[in-house]
Amino acid sequence: MEKLLKLMDEVAKDLVLDDFNIKEVTLRLPARKHYWVAQLIKTKISRNQTFVKKRELKKNITREVIATSPVKLTQSAAEQAAERHDTLAELNNKIREFDVIIEYLEKVEKVMSQMGFDVKNAVDIMKMEQM
Repeated sequence: MEKLLKLMDEVAKDLVLDDFNIKEVTLRLPARKHYWVAQLIKTKISRNQTFVKKRELKKNITREVIATSPVKLTQSAAEQAAERHDTLAELNNKIREFDVIIEYLEKVEKVMSQMGFDVKNAVDIMKMEQM
């Protein structure tokens, strides 16, 4: 979850909008949208790679369980034993963490897409205050 907290801090900096930085935020917004979409895609790729690692590791552990078992095991029983292995549990936790990060980044993407409206509204308020 350390990565998620780091991303949250970074997003918080991108969403600061006040009278003094409105032009900077407006000009930087497309690049930041691209950055966050890229982070989302990278995380999805990492998640998929972790699934591939898990599948391969599960096959190897299943083979090992069958080979070292003093009694003959069915494939499904060996797979269940492999699922309880520590390294697979770590990968499952990592996949769950990726799922949470992906959900967060999808919401960040929506927020960044709406940011243009927020900037426009802030500019309108500033104009009305000067009247």
